[in-house]
Amino acid sequence: METDEKSSSKHKGTLITLIIATILSLLAIIPGIYAAMMSVMLFDAPGSAENVSLVAFFYCIISFPVMCGLSNISWIFYALKLYKTAIVISLSPVLSLLVIIIMFFALL
Repeated sequence: METDEKSSSKHKGTLITLIIATILSLLAIIPGIYAAMMSVMLFDAPGSAENVSLVAFFYCIISFPVMCGLSNISWIFYALKLYKTAIVISLSPVLSLLVIIIMFFALL
């Protein structure tokens, strides 16, 4: 009986992390979709479609709302008791956001 209480309290941090990450990713989907819709404006200038870093930046912006939606798959891994995998997948939009920031400063 004590081991059940210890294991449940041990993974309570994972549960809290998943709840916060899910709420934040669901809130980030809406601005991410608007940014994805406006990202086609990156190709207004002539010859910008041939700029490899600009195309990579475009795909990073497009991938952000997709990553936010797919991060909810982490609950499946939580149910399968793969707690570390669930946390990594739930924080995948952060990776996408970091790549967007790095690509933005690379374009300057």
